[in-house]
Amino acid sequence: MEEVVGLMDGGSGGLKKVWVAIVLLGALFAGGVAALLFWAAGHGSQLGDRVQTTLTAGGATFLGVATLGLAVGTFLGGPDDR
Repeated sequence: MEEVVGLMDGGSGGLKKVWVAIVLLGALFAGGVAALLFWAAGHGSQLGDRVQTTLTAGGATFLGVATLGLAVGTFLGGPDDR
């Protein structure tokens, strides 16, 4: 655990940017997977409803995963990082 906290300390701004990039890419991937699942599950419904449901599910997943990842990064960064 100390190694992870050491990576997120206030001394290295470059590692914070890498953490944010990894979190956002992971959130994008998770949102895409959720959208794909909802697109497949909506087979047979009207196209407008299917698109709206798919975009809502993908966007909500992206926002949730990104928020959680950034909160974890802030938590691991310690009190000097806030």
